[in-house]
Amino acid sequence: MIFIFSDFGINGPYSGSMRSVVMRMAPKVPVCDLMVDAPDRNPKAASYLLAALCCEFKPGDVVLAVVDPGVGSARKGVVVQSDGVSFVGPDNGLFEIIMRRGKDVSMRTIDWMPDDPSASFHGRDIFAPVAAMIATNTSFGTRPMAAKDRNITAQGWPDELAEVIYVDAYGNLMTGLLAQKMSDQLVLNNQVISGARTFSDVNLGEGFHYRNSIGLCEIAVNCGRADLQFDAVIGTAVAKHRLDDNNL
Repeated sequence: MIFIFSDFGINGPYSGSMRSVVMRMAPKVPVCDLMVDAPDRNPKAASYLLAALCCEFKPGDVVLAVVDPGVGSARKGVVVQSDGVSFVGPDNGLFEIIMRRGKDVSMRTIDWMPDDPSASFHGRDIFAPVAAMIATNTSFGTRPMAAKDRNITAQGWPDELAEVIYVDAYGNLMTGLLAQKMSDQLVLNNQVISGARTFSDVNLGEGFHYRNSIGLCEIAVNCGRADLQFDAVIGTAVAKHRLDDNNL
């Protein structure tokens, strides 16, 4: 299966154009739009989200991942192999957390190039064809890349990110933290948030944090919007509540 993960959104031709290349080149391979609203032009937040979504993949799957604000620059295109899954996209940190958490990981640069690629749409012209070629066992130009040569900025990112990394359609706030104990309390914009198992375990309109379906710590409000109640967006800091923080 080929999974697509991008920040292209559903409006405009971008998601459809990239998907059409994969479907034409690999017509017998199922294609799944895992998400096309990844954090907008934010490879750092997207890296933690994509790593958590690895629970959806099986060995042999190909993940076409494009969150690429540096498209057309000197940044490399890469294929990352992690525990039998191939990830295709830019070397801008998008695969950083996957590489750290994988057990069997390797990395290759993409040397293949079409005759006339767009400088602003490598997702369609380079990464989509490469994903299709991997899925159909078709050879293409590539060479090994040492892990130490990957994006240097991303190598300094923390193993977990204490920030909001995604806001879903309901206003729920996914964080870059792995799920916390229900007994832990978090602080978001000077508001203390307790843990719960699920929505129905708290009162209507009450905020809480919980383990979401992909193992991340998520902040929500029962029948409400956490983004509005806590005035939070992607990048808003989240912290553990300490006993000496009782003045909040």
